[in-house]
Amino acid sequence: MSDRNAENLAGWERVARSYAGAEAVEEDAAMRQRVRDRFCERLHGDRVLEVGCGPGTDAAAFAARGLRVTASDYAEDFVRVVRERYPQLDVRQMDMSRPDLPAQSFDGIYGFACFIHLPRTLSGRALSGLGELLVPGGLLGLVLVESEKGIREYTIEGWGGDPAVSMLFTCYTQPEIEQRLLAVGFAEVCFQPVRSPVYDEMPRLLERGIRAYQVFARRPLLSSG
Repeated sequence: MSDRNAENLAGWERVARSYAGAEAVEEDAAMRQRVRDRFCERLHGDRVLEVGCGPGTDAAAFAARGLRVTASDYAEDFVRVVRERYPQLDVRQMDMSRPDLPAQSFDGIYGFACFIHLPRTLSGRALSGLGELLVPGGLLGLVLVESEKGIREYTIEGWGGDPAVSMLFTCYTQPEIEQRLLAVGFAEVCFQPVRSPVYDEMPRLLERGIRAYQVFARRPLLSSG
């Protein structure tokens, strides 16, 4: 694990409980539902892996739709939170930059604003490894951010209200992430904006020109030849 990835992990372990809150709440439930709907509309099959599941609200929502969900996060305390709140869910600790689940075991992989905490230097390895977990034709859906001011990455000090935590945020322009996805074998890359009256007006995002978007890509079908 890179030093920056390890630092982010240590930060999430410190703030996971406070970030999760006393009960399951989404700051913008309508937006979260909308991005889940987009993923499900494109999904062929019912086996879904969520990476960076955090407190598990998305994984639980997918399970409520009847999908067979595996939730994963690299922070052990988030895994504990999910097990406590949603004992019916399959949840495990996993670093998305080193996915260690069986190959071709999922029809879709979903990640909401988790890939943005991965250092850019690990993105290629992570995307390649996640692609190997998908069946041919399987869907990858991630929510990422880009900066209208050209910022490639930034850190927020005191993340989660803990003065000892410095959290990394990585920004990808849509052409950059498309190139990275194609380079590791994905196809059919497409984008959708993610607008939110809550997040779009957050001062820390406004001052950096941050806008969120959803990217979808597929593992190509096996050639019949």
